[in-house]
Amino acid sequence: MYMKTSIVIPAHNEEKNIENFLLEMSKKFKDSEIIVVCNGCTDRTPEIVKSIKKSNIKYIVLPEPGKGAAILKGFDQAKSDYIGFVDADEAFKFDDIKKIMSELKNYDCVIASKWKGQKFSSVKWPVTRKVFSRFWNFFVRHFLKLNFGDTQAGVKFLRKSVYESIDHNFICKGFEFDIELLSKISKKGFMIKEIYTPVKNSKKSTFSLFNTPRMFLNLLKLWLES
Repeated sequence: MYMKTSIVIPAHNEEKNIENFLLEMSKKFKDSEIIVVCNGCTDRTPEIVKSIKKSNIKYIVLPEPGKGAAILKGFDQAKSDYIGFVDADEAFKFDDIKKIMSELKNYDCVIASKWKGQKFSSVKWPVTRKVFSRFWNFFVRHFLKLNFGDTQAGVKFLRKSVYESIDHNFICKGFEFDIELLSKISKKGFMIKEIYTPVKNSKKSTFSLFNTPRMFLNLLKLWLES
């Protein structure tokens, strides 16, 4: 049984997919609070989300872009004892997300992982993204001492009390946000469980390799401050 949770959906220019994604999510997670944070959108994403009349879906419009900024805004508005975020790219099956949520009864934080226990060839992800992912993971393991196979999978859940206990002054507010969040949780001594989660869809991600210079710069700042 998955935990009743506040689920934050960071949404940046997702007008093509967001309606169907949210309608399906509203049915699959009918007992959960779904908070959509439209961040820095230049398309019709906010209007589409606003038009969806479901009692368990709330929305916030955030002028500034950035996945991390959106998640923090959603977490601050969350009402449940368990919180988390799911990227809007439909990378993982809803049933697999529920399995991750159900583990919150045993752990302080639970994260999806495309890579845990997997070979390079078995991960269903574009080759260039896989190469970048392994290089990125090497950096995170060796410099930030986070021993996870995948820090970037867009499904992470934690107890609200854990979030309330960490410092909310984040350096990383883009795609690299996940790493700083895990770092803050880990440094507090909380238990983080990484669960292998097979990829359903790898074609809808809004991530671009052009984001990487800023991401590395922010991680460098994080490393220097750690």
